Amino acid sequence: MLSALQNLLKDRGYLSGLLIDEVEALPSSSAYQSRFGSLLRAYALVGFTPDRDYQYIEINRSLRRLHPTVISETINQIERSGGQVEKDPKSDILEINREFTASIVIARCLKTIAGSLRWNIHFDTGLWPDITVVARMDEDNRDICDYYLLPRIDMTEESIRLAQDNGVSLDSYRFETLEYFILLASRASLQEVA
Repeated sequence: MLSALQNLLKDRGYLSGLLIDEVEALPSSSAYQSRFGSLLRAYALVGFTPDRDYQYIEINRSLRRLHPTVISETINQIERSGGQVEKDPKSDILEINREFTASIVIARCLKTIAGSLRWNIHFDTGLWPDITVVARMDEDNRDICDYYLLPRIDMTEESIRLAQDNGVSLDSYRFETLEYFILLASRASLQEVA
């Protein structure tokens, strides 16, 4: 597969999914995606670098793989603290202690031309969970750097854009860990409270 792709690169001087699909002697572009994980990976293996920066595609794939892990770890932490969680399998909305709902969103870090960091947050207005938990990724989009616990009652727009520093109106919802969110969901016996 790679030698055929390399020959196509030599003949045409570039590669694309459309070009691969037009050549009858080659496997389809989806076959390359399946075999090598992505077309970009196959391109890299034959020494081709596309003119456009498609790194965002790989980042988005990585974040989609991370999302179920973050949800699962959050559920485990809530249950260890005595809370109960029901997850809607279609929407991934969490119903916690049958008292409130939460959505977990992973926000990809974007770098502006000037070098500033930004995170775009889109709220699920169709479901409107009581709290949107935003896991904000670091500059390299490899690790979570912090969390925003955004209550629906205070978020009136369909989306917001976070910067590194957002002022008290947004940064008052910022936390280094999910500890505060877990505390919201934890349970204590009446004797402990008294």
